[in-house]
Amino acid sequence: MTQNYGPIFFTVTRLPYITSSAHLFQSHSFKFFSNSSSSRGVFTDFVPKRMTGKIRHFGNQNYEKLKKICVKKKQPFVDTLFPPTNQSLFLEQGRSSDIVWKRPAELHPDPHLFVEGASPNDVTQGILGNCWFVSACSALTHNLKLLAQVIPEADDQEWSTKHTYAGIFRFRFWRFGKWVEVVIDDLLPTRDGKLLFARSKTPNEFWSALLEKAFAKLYGCYENLVGGHLSDALQDVSGGVAETLHVRKFLKDDPTDKDLKLFNDLKTAFDKGALIVAAIAARTKEEIEESLDCGLVKGHAYAVSAVCTIDVSNPQQRSLTSYIMGSKQKQNLIRLQNPWGEKEWNGEWSDDSSEWQNVSDSQLSAMGVQRGNSDNNDGDFWMPWESFVQYFTDISLCQLFNTSVFSFTKSYDEQIVFSEWTTNGKKSGAPDDRAGGCLNFQATFCNNPQYIFDIPSPNCSVMFALTQNDPSEGLKKREPFVTIGMHVMKVENNRQHRVHQAMHPIATSDYASGRSVYLHLQSLPRGRYLLVPTTFAPKEQALFMLRVYSDEHIHFSSLTKHAPKLGLFGCKSAHSVTRLTIHGVNFNSASTGTHQVYAILKDSKKSYRTKSLSGEKSIEWEEEFLFHKAKNRQQYKLEIWEDRKMARDHLMAQSVLIALIDNENRDTTVQLADPRGTIIGTVSITVSAFDDPMYL
Repeated sequence: MTQNYGPIFFTVTRLPYITSSAHLFQSHSFKFFSNSSSSRGVFTDFVPKRMTGKIRHFGNQNYEKLKKICVKKKQPFVDTLFPPTNQSLFLEQGRSSDIVWKRPAELHPDPHLFVEGASPNDVTQGILGNCWFVSACSALTHNLKLLAQVIPEADDQEWSTKHTYAGIFRFRFWRFGKWVEVVIDDLLPTRDGKLLFARSKTPNEFWSALLEKAFAKLYGCYENLVGGHLSDALQDVSGGVAETLHVRKFLKDDPTDKDLKLFNDLKTAFDKGALIVAAIAARTKEEIEESLDCGLVKGHAYAVSAVCTIDVSNPQQRSLTSYIMGSKQKQNLIRLQNPWGEKEWNGEWSDDSSEWQNVSDSQLSAMGVQRGNSDNNDGDFWMPWESFVQYFTDISLCQLFNTSVFSFTKSYDEQIVFSEWTTNGKKSGAPDDRAGGCLNFQATFCNNPQYIFDIPSPNCSVMFALTQNDPSEGLKKREPFVTIGMHVMKVENNRQHRVHQAMHPIATSDYASGRSVYLHLQSLPRGRYLLVPTTFAPKEQALFMLRVYSDEHIHFSSLTKHAPKLGLFGCKSAHSVTRLTIHGVNFNSASTGTHQVYAILKDSKKSYRTKSLSGEKSIEWEEEFLFHKAKNRQQYKLEIWEDRKMARDHLMAQSVLIALIDNENRDTTVQLADPRGTIIGTVSITVSAFDDPMYL
């Protein structure tokens, strides 16, 4: 039955955009202002498919070839695409500054890419307002396989007597389905002989400063890194599926996370190698980088470096029995890293707080905490989970789904589609238009690309990640992203052609003016569904990539044709479309007992079956089937079968249904007769038949 939906208005979500008015470039001269004066990474047990494949070279610069030229000429590399001048610093032309570009060997007599591996303290934010990127790099240090992907063959790039130094380095970022290799020279912006931007607390370690320069090159200049989306940075350094959780919205029915759903979800994601960054949203410009009494900073990003539950003794229970039997309670903690390298949480479980006295030495060792010898105000701190959900408003995480067939851990089926929203040069709403906008624009919504998929079981979980291409890669002028989102609807069980009227809504993602949006579907009934990726408004054009992850294999395909070709050689066009909705069956009083029943609907060539359901006097299926025909008078046969698990199924009743193409939605009740001709009940059906094959 065609459903008439009233106006639907989506709230456009603004992804966490971290910036600082105090960090903005000043117009009169090159000045920066700033409020600012652990454990090593872990391995995951799989390498996602996205880590392999052909590498795209940014600016067609080949690291190997360029290095050979520099070695041959005995001259260190100077990058002409991203020169060590104000051009690579500023958006405006002709800006002046007192910045001096120096190579690491000019800043320290013994420079290295890494010193004793990677840790969050290797990534400290400088005077550039790019904590969104610095926090992502800090989170990256907890996944060494990803770090090795972002900094390929790090040993070969090290300052070493084994390798000829050429002043050239390479880094990789994930962009629109491919890893992009960015080549840079090692000339870094300094003032008074010190690095201005990202740096390590170890003075002769330079991987974070060089990585930041490569990222600035990808974004056109350093100034373009002032403010950005956390999810974009996480995706750039991981190739994972970016998702933004709004804490208040997620915990709307459990604001303190008493049931620990958010805590357990975050812990599971972190343990599987996800990169996670948290932030406290600033409601006004004045609140940006405002320090709270608890030590946290608004409008600022913090990398999550641990999520755990520990046992603590109860200091209130000091009886002899408690000493003998033990008195323990659970405490959920989260560890965060401030990219400034200072300003920390000062509440419960902060550095040197009394709560640590109730933790055993073995647990402290496992957590990397030294009793009475904490490095105060280093930016790395623990806080209780209940305080975290009280203060933090947004969590951005990039999950890495294991898609390997040969794995001892849970793996996911991955499907990737590349397509676009485009008008194809047609008027809005024309059959070939593929830029219809969101469901607010009902007249054109169904012109968007459409993808059909089947849910094989109620336990199947499906995740969709929609990413649009960045048309401004490497450019100073950043074109804004279009606002994008996804809509899922339930369709007929046998639908094989495009939908022309919106049907039963199942789920809608947030609509966000960022690079990616995410949608997670769980516990859907078995059946066929349709995913529609859209822009917010019609006629907006962009390339997009759609990634689908499911814990069971699902049939997922694009719908391109409006209606089928009929006849023996496909030479006839469909003249009509009919939707039959089988609501349910009612048995008469003579029927006794509980039956497991399903229905079979047959036309002249094919038959379709509903799911099996149990009932005594009535059973409701609410299943739909679609038929395209060349004739205006159609006949269908309906059979009701008893599903006998341990024996041959039994035909209980049948009936014949005549459907007329009358451009109406008609509810009808059909009598059911058993094989002997006895009426045993009725079945309720809605017939929706139209003489336009593109109506439904």
